[in-house]
Parts: sequence; C-alpha cells; structure tokens
Amino acid sequence: MNAVITKKKPTTIREIARLADVSYQTVSLVINGKPGVSEKTRKRILRLMQELDYHPNRAAQMLTTNRSYTLELIIVDVTVAGRLADSTKNMVRTARQAGYSLLVSEADLKSLPQALDSAAARLVDGVVMYAPRLRLPDDELKAMCKGIPLVRRDYVPGSKLAWVGFDQVYATRLATEHLIALGHRQIGAIPPDPDLLNGYWRFTTWRNVLIEHGLEPGPSFPGDYSMLSGYLATQRVIESGQPFTALLVGADNMAPGVMRALREHGLRVPDDVSVISFDNGEIAAYTEPPLTTVEFKFAKQDEMAVKYLIDLINDPDTEPHQLVLMSDLIVRESTRPPRQP
Repeated sequence: MNAVITKKKPTTIREIARLADVSYQTVSLVINGKPGVSEKTRKRILRLMQELDYHPNRAAQMLTTNRSYTLELIIVDVTVAGRLADSTKNMVRTARQAGYSLLVSEADLKSLPQALDSAAARLVDGVVMYAPRLRLPDDELKAMCKGIPLVRRDYVPGSKLAWVGFDQVYATRLATEHLIALGHRQIGAIPPDPDLLNGYWRFTTWRNVLIEHGLEPGPSFPGDYSMLSGYLATQRVIESGQPFTALLVGADNMAPGVMRALREHGLRVPDDVSVISFDNGEIAAYTEPPLTTVEFKFAKQDEMAVKYLIDLINDPDTEPHQLVLMSDLIVRESTRPPRQP
C-alpha cells in the first residue's frame, strides 16, 4: 500500500493577520514596506512571517508596487576582507527586518559598470556599495547607477552622493593627540595603504596633527590591514633608524604583527613603545597588552546604510546627504608616557 503524502499548505496573509491580531491590510502594509504601522506591530508581524516561513508572492508585489523588495550589496576592490562577513550579516538582518532581501556581489573598478547593469537587470530597488578604494566623480558614478538609489558605506568627504562613514580625520586626530598628551614627541605610523580612502585620511591627518603641534613626523610605512603587513611594516620602521616612542597602527588586526616585530627587536609595549590602533574589534581586548584603540561601531554603520537606502527608495525626492559618524577613544594598557632618558 502506497503512503499518501499530504503537502503542507503555504501560510497566507490572513493567517499572519489572525495570529498577529491585526487586519489583513496591516500585514499588507508591512509586507510592502508602507508607513502607517507602529514599529512594535511591524516587528511582531515580521517575526511571525519568519517563524512560519511565509514568503510573499514577489511577482504580485512587483505588479502592485513596482518594487522587487530586493537590495544589493556591491563590494568593490576589497582584497583583505577583515570583518566584512560580520558587516554583510548585519546588513542582511537589517534588510530582512524591513521586509527586503539582500543580494551580495563583487566587482573591481573595471567591472563596476557591468555590476550595476546587472543590478538593474535584476530589478533591485537599491544598492549599498562598499568600495574602500573607489575615487570616482559623483557624476560618473551616478550615471553608472542609471537611476538606482545608491548609498556608499564609506567615508567620502567631498562627495555629494549619499554615504555613511566614520569621520577618519576626527578619529586619527583623537588617536594622535592622545599620544601627544602622554608626552610622546617621536610618533611613527603604520597606516592602511594610502590607495585606500581610510588609509589616505589616516596618514594625512597623522602627519598634519604632528606638524600642527610643532613635531616632526616619525617613520611611516603602510600595511594592508593584515597581521603580516603590520609585522613587515614594523620591521621597516625599525630598520629605518629613525627614533620613535609610539606607533599609530592602521587597524587592530595589524597590531599583533606590529607587537611581534617589536618584541623580536627587544622592544616592550608600552615600556619602550606605545601602540594605538583603530576599530576596537574583539582582538583589541585580548592582545598582550590589551590595545588602546579608536572605536568604530561598525554594526551601527551597517544598519544605518541599509535604513538610509530604504528611506531613499520610499521617498525618491529626498535630497541625498551624508551621515558622518563619530568615534570614541578606548584607553587600555598599550599606551603610556614615554620613558624618560
């Protein structure tokens, strides 16, 4: 005797409405990303949709709203991924909570126009772009987008397009002036590569702040965010023969390589050399000694970039603006006043 397989019926909007104790119209507003629903009710409906594995009929949605409820994250010219996986998860979660799905694609400068054409062909509603090396005139990048709303997840001063980024000038000044306040006068740097937007601003600001204070910039060699690059750059700093009592390091992830190179040359942190870095990632609290660092709340940046994009989609007449985030100094044990001669 053959068993009869009963196929489970898909969850309907009316079932979601009954379980959420709201009207059919309220659920429809949430599914279609419309206003008029309290945040508490919206979250309850979205949670039920997830628990019951409810998937809206995208074809019907597109016909009624002229939207796909799909966003795309385009990653451009990223060679060292660092914490990109965490950022991607943050953006996927934020998009899902707003009723959108998020696609992820990768491109370089040469293939970027094709990547944006592909996004248009997939009928995505908007694009978040993470392009830490990209320097393009606004008009050129806007033309590539062909009307698709775009938000860059980068610090791009001078650009009038929509972007969300941490103020790298403020952050670097915070770090450099912390070392100066401790009494350091010979301050070297291992910034990210100046081809990177953040690398350019950190190197330039470090140099400018020292000159403002009447100090000669110490030895400086760039890295690429990896531990190995931090190690190799520190070797070059030491081999340069220029004196230094402190190092400004481009990212927490580079710091273990920096500290190892210093130890191999008999230099102790912070007794002989103070080390300060950027990010306040998980590793910063567990190096030996724990790192003084400038904190960037990346999860907030990820969330704001997606929400800002959805705002632009919902109101196409919104004038693009720039959301500049500020950072905090986290003082730990890797910095101290220099040893007196």
